[in-house]
Amino acid sequence: MNQINKIAGFFSIALCFNFIASTVLSAQSSTPYVIPKLNDPITLDGKVDEPAWDNIEPLPLTLHWPSFGESVSLDKTKIRIAHDDEYLYVSCVCYEDPENVVAATNKRDEMNLSISNVSIILDTFHDSENALWFAVTPTGSRADAAISNDGNSTSMAWDTIWEAESVITDFGWTAEMRIPFSSIRFESRDGRVKMGLIAFRYKTHNSTLHLYPAIPPDWGFNSWRKVSQANDIELHGVENRMPVFITPYLLGGAQRSAIQNTPGDSFSHDTELTYEAGLDVKLGITNNSTLDLTVNTDFAQVEADDQQVNLTRFSLFFPERRQFFLERASVFNFSFGGSDRLFHSRRIGLHEGQPVRILGGARMITRSGGWDLGLMSMQTARDHGLYSKNQSAFRVRKQLFNPQSYTGGMLTSRIDENGNVDLSIGADGIFNIWRDDFLNINVAQTTSSDLNSTLTDTETLRLRTVWERRRFEGLSYIFSFNYSGGLYEPVMGFQLRNDYKQIGRRISWGWLPDNSSLRNIQVSMNGSVFLRNADGSLETSEFGPSAELTWRRDDFLTAELLLITEDLLLPFQLSDDAEVPIGRYRFPEAEISYHTPRGRPLRTIFTAGGGGFFDGTRFTGSVSNTWDPSRVVNLNLFYQYNRIDFDDREQSFEAHIARFRTEFTFNTRLTLSSFIQYNSAGEIGVLNARFRYNPRDGNNFYIVFNESVNTDRNRITPALPRSDQRAVLLKFDYTF
Repeated sequence: MNQINKIAGFFSIALCFNFIASTVLSAQSSTPYVIPKLNDPITLDGKVDEPAWDNIEPLPLTLHWPSFGESVSLDKTKIRIAHDDEYLYVSCVCYEDPENVVAATNKRDEMNLSISNVSIILDTFHDSENALWFAVTPTGSRADAAISNDGNSTSMAWDTIWEAESVITDFGWTAEMRIPFSSIRFESRDGRVKMGLIAFRYKTHNSTLHLYPAIPPDWGFNSWRKVSQANDIELHGVENRMPVFITPYLLGGAQRSAIQNTPGDSFSHDTELTYEAGLDVKLGITNNSTLDLTVNTDFAQVEADDQQVNLTRFSLFFPERRQFFLERASVFNFSFGGSDRLFHSRRIGLHEGQPVRILGGARMITRSGGWDLGLMSMQTARDHGLYSKNQSAFRVRKQLFNPQSYTGGMLTSRIDENGNVDLSIGADGIFNIWRDDFLNINVAQTTSSDLNSTLTDTETLRLRTVWERRRFEGLSYIFSFNYSGGLYEPVMGFQLRNDYKQIGRRISWGWLPDNSSLRNIQVSMNGSVFLRNADGSLETSEFGPSAELTWRRDDFLTAELLLITEDLLLPFQLSDDAEVPIGRYRFPEAEISYHTPRGRPLRTIFTAGGGGFFDGTRFTGSVSNTWDPSRVVNLNLFYQYNRIDFDDREQSFEAHIARFRTEFTFNTRLTLSSFIQYNSAGEIGVLNARFRYNPRDGNNFYIVFNESVNTDRNRITPALPRSDQRAVLLKFDYTF
C-alpha cells in the first residue's frame, strides 16, 4: 500500500501543472469554415466532373513557396472539400502544362519533394498538436501519415483505409479523395464535429506550394504543416463511426540458420519450416475510444534496420518501424529530447536486434474533452533464453486552457514470469507561456526489484526543463537543464548517458529575405556542458557556431563547427585494433552537408565531416543518391566512409557502410523492392527483398526473402559459413 501511495503522489505532480497553466492566455481561434454537405453523389474516378462539385466554393489558397503572400487564382489550383454521412471528400483541379506534371512513382506512402501532390492535413481531435495527413499524386498513388509535435514529427508508417483516384489531362491533372469517417477518430457532439484543416497543392517542377490557410513560413521548413496554425472547420450532421476491423494473417515459409557443430570445429545449417497464424482486431468501443487487440503478432514484412557504425561510447538508437506500434504513437510519447525517452516500443518483441515472439496484447486510445488516455499491454514468449514478460505502458495527458499547453503522466512496467519487476513513472508538461515561447518540464523515476532503490531516491531520478522560442524568423533559442541519477534505468525506454547534469543549448537568428535567391537563412551558436554528479567535474562540453541556408530552388546547405572537450574515466573500443584510452581530450570537429534541389528526379546529399577525434583525427564522408528514372523504378544508393587515425599510438579504424535500395512499383497495387546493405565494421551483408500485392487497403500478400552474410569468414576459428541466416516467407492478411 505504501508503494501505491508513492505512485499516486508522484502523479499528483501532473495536477500541479494544471494550476501553473491556469495563468496562460487562451489562444485565439480562427473563424470556423463549415464544410458543405453533399446533396448529390460523387463517383470516385478522379475526374471532378460531377455537378455536386460545381456547387462548392474552392478554398482560398495562398502562395507559400517560393515566396509567401500572393493569392492563388482559380485558374491555377482549385481544391474543394465536402462530406456526406459516411465520407469526407476532397477534389482538386490542378492546372499545369502536361510536360510539367511530375509523377515520379506509383508507390504507396512515398511522399517527398520530388513528387507533385495534393494533400489535406486534419487535426481530427482539434488539439492543435496532432493530425493526419492524406495525399494523392498525379498517378493516383496515395500516402498517409501521422503528424505530431505541432508538425515537427511525421510517421509515414501510419496507414488507414481510404481511397483516391487521379487523372492526367491535357490541362494538368485532377484528383479525388474519399476518406471514411470510420477510418479516422474524432469527437462528435450532437452531430457537430470540430477539426483543424490544412490543404495544399505542391508542384515539383518549380518547388511551388499553394496553401490553405495562409500560414507564413515563420517557423522554418515545417511551417506548412504546423498543426496549431490550421484553420478551424466544422462538419454538421456527422456522427463518429465505431469501426470493427478484423485482420487475420497466415504465414508460412522456411528458415535456415548456421549452427556450430560439436566439438566446435565447423558449422552446418539447420532448416526449419515455419507455419504461423495470427489476428489483429480494431474496435471502436465508444465515439472517442479505439481498442486494438493482437494475437501471435508477427512483423515478417517489415524492412530491415539501416546498418550503422558506432563511433561513440554510447548505444545506437533505432527507430520503430512496426505498424502496430506506430498508430497514434504520439500519445505514448514521453521525450527527454533527442533519442532519450521514458517509453520506446522497440523494447517490446526485440532483444539485441533479434525478434522475440509476441503472444498477444492490447492497446486502447481515448480522446475526450481535452484528455488523451493510452494503455498498452503486450506479452512476449519465452525466447532466446529469456523469461516470458508482460510489458505495459499507461499514458495520460490533459490539454489546458491554452491549446498549445498540456500536462500528463506516464507509467511503464515490465514484469517477467520469475517475478522480477521494473517500473518507470513520470510527469510532464508543455506550457505555451507567451506567443512562441514554451516551457517544457519532464520528471521521471525508475525502480527495479533487482536494485535496492525506491521511487523517492534521487539516484533513480531523471529531470529536464527546457525554455524555447519556437520560431525561425528573428530570434529563437533553446535553454535546457538535464539531470540523470546514476541508477536511473528506463528498461522500457531509451537513455543515452547516465549520472550527469547538463546545461546548454542554442541561440539562433533567422532571416526570410525578399528579392533573393535564398529562401531562408539561420545562424546559431550552440553549446552544452555535461557534469558528473559525483564531484561536478566536466564529462563533455561542446561549443561552436552553425548555419543553415535554403535556396528558392529548394536545395539547402548546413554547416557546423564545434570545439569538444571529453574527459574519459573508462576506455572504449572502436574495434579489436583501435580503442580510446582514459584521459582528457580537447579537439575541434566540423561538418558540412549539401542537399541538391529536392524536386528533381535525381537528388543527392553530400556530407563531409571530421577534424580531431580524442587523441587522433577523423574523417567521415557520405553520399546518398536517389533517382526516379520512371514512375515504375526508384533507386537509392548510400555510401559512407569513416577513417580514424591515432598516429601516436599507431592505431587506426576504418569502416564502410553501403546501402542499395531498388523499388519497382508496377502500379499502385504491385510492388517489388530489395534492400542490400554492407557494414564492414560488423563484417556482415544483409539482403532483404519483398514482393507486395495490395489490391485494396487492408488486404496484402507478401513474399519476403531475408539473408545475413558473413563478409569475412576467417575472422574467427573455425571459419564462419558464408550464409549466417536465410529465410523465405509468405504472408497473407485480409481485413474484414
